[in-house]
Amino acid sequence: MSQPTPGFVTVDSALLEELQTLVGYDQVISTQAEVETLSKDCYWYSPVLKARLEPRNASAVVKVGSVQELKRVLALAYRHELPVTVRGGATGNYGQCIPLSGGLVIDITGLDQIIGIEDGVVTTEPGVRVINLERAVRAVGWEMRCLPSTWVKSTIGGFISGGSAGIGSITWGGLREPGTIKRLKLLTMEAEPREIVLEESETLRAFHAYGTNGVIIELQLRLAPARRWDQIVVTGPDWEEVTAFARCVAYDDAIPKRLMSLLEPSFGASFKPLRKWLPEGHAFIWLEVDQSFTEAVVGEARLKGLHVPLVIPHHEPKRQPMLMEYGWNHSTLWMLKSHPGHTYLQLGMGPNFAEQAAQLQARFPGQIHLHFEFVRGHHPTGEFGLVIPVLIPVVEFVSEDHLREVIAYAAELGISSSNPHTCYLEEGGRGNGSAAQVSLKQEADPKGLLNPGKMKGFPVAPALASSLPRFLYG
Repeated sequence: MSQPTPGFVTVDSALLEELQTLVGYDQVISTQAEVETLSKDCYWYSPVLKARLEPRNASAVVKVGSVQELKRVLALAYRHELPVTVRGGATGNYGQCIPLSGGLVIDITGLDQIIGIEDGVVTTEPGVRVINLERAVRAVGWEMRCLPSTWVKSTIGGFISGGSAGIGSITWGGLREPGTIKRLKLLTMEAEPREIVLEESETLRAFHAYGTNGVIIELQLRLAPARRWDQIVVTGPDWEEVTAFARCVAYDDAIPKRLMSLLEPSFGASFKPLRKWLPEGHAFIWLEVDQSFTEAVVGEARLKGLHVPLVIPHHEPKRQPMLMEYGWNHSTLWMLKSHPGHTYLQLGMGPNFAEQAAQLQARFPGQIHLHFEFVRGHHPTGEFGLVIPVLIPVVEFVSEDHLREVIAYAAELGISSSNPHTCYLEEGGRGNGSAAQVSLKQEADPKGLLNPGKMKGFPVAPALASSLPRFLYG
């Protein structure tokens, strides 16, 4: 096969024909425009990644409809030393599924069967859309412990491979909390792909690993008993008063919650479908609470002088507007659409989060717009149960050095950072690229062909190394 640029692996016509024989003519895509589209995710949230990843794409895309087809494609790619990048819904923000060295993108959205729901556990293929999974488990009395704001487009395999937390995390914590992921079944990248089964805490070896150390073909996730969630919008002109109310509700474990978002007034104009309920100059809160607590929460908000312009009673199936689609990184998406020249960060705050955020804004006046989510995490003793504020600010993009400066000053304030401006596992925070993840890659991907270049702790084949870009925090 020819390599028109150093390290970029092309798929020639003979290989295309062989792939078509394996999966069918229509399931192999080689036209430039389609391949370009299917090689990208939401990397453009970051101007840093946009500049470095925009030229990156596969040489061809293969859509698989069964595990047997996937095995045959992986075996062929192994024989011909084709790099393979697995794609789900492509809603990730870090370039997780953008190939750095060409080769193949394998689209697994055809693996979309829910295998079974029993005793609070769902077994599913990776290509199932999260919205379909949530609806299926709710139909039999359960709900997902954690789901992304991108639930309409995201696949469950992609969420496990590239996500971290979301709606439900204020009660159940992030995806990496013990017990949420019960089991993962992976395929290796070898001459004859093998199945590897990881149970319980061992699943963290493949969790949030961008598909670098095995291709997920089956998942088991523990569920939560389904609740009837009402959605509530609370607003007020005084940031400190709205923040105090958010803090009170977030930390009250007696109130069952699925969502708690706190946003500055600057976000309001961006949420066009909700603007009629958001008075200009008001900070606001998105809440999902068990409907048996709605009256008390609304009454307490009004008692404190806050406004409650919208209460959406529980209904199935969900329909617009859904507050969950204006929280987490969907808040970021709405803001970036109306604020060109901005980007975002992901910051772990302390119990004095309001004071920390005020100091951050004072250091960078007019450049940082505050958006908090609340997740359940660990006490300093290690015990699970502490509610932790997470700041996902929209930040004016001045330069790469300016982003470094913001992150460095945040660290001085005791604020941790999960860097969203890199596609390297080790630089994204949360313990990614751990020794356990690297050892799994050594076992499952001996030639280093799965999503090469994303795991810095694993050597890249010399033939591919020249294609890899240099990133901001390298």
